[in-house]
Amino acid sequence: MTEEEVVTRLKQAAAAKKQAEEDAATAFADAVAEALRGGMKPKTVADATGYSYETIRRIARAHDIGRLREPTVTSRKKAHPGGDSPA
Repeated sequence: MTEEEVVTRLKQAAAAKKQAEEDAATAFADAVAEALRGGMKPKTVADATGYSYETIRRIARAHDIGRLREPTVTSRKKAHPGGDSPA
């Protein structure tokens, strides 16, 4: 095999690897989104997958999944300054 043929094979293999990684990432994100929409808690998803809560949160946001937990007291105060609580 000539050097040119080897280089061509390497480029093809690298492109195939990249595509496989992209496909796997998409399948993973879809599975995470499905689990969250099904009611699974983000911490459970994170523990089951070995990915961080932040990664799971980012996937949720990318799939237009709303808040993963209720706002904390601090964030409620920031959202409603002056102590007014939402009606």
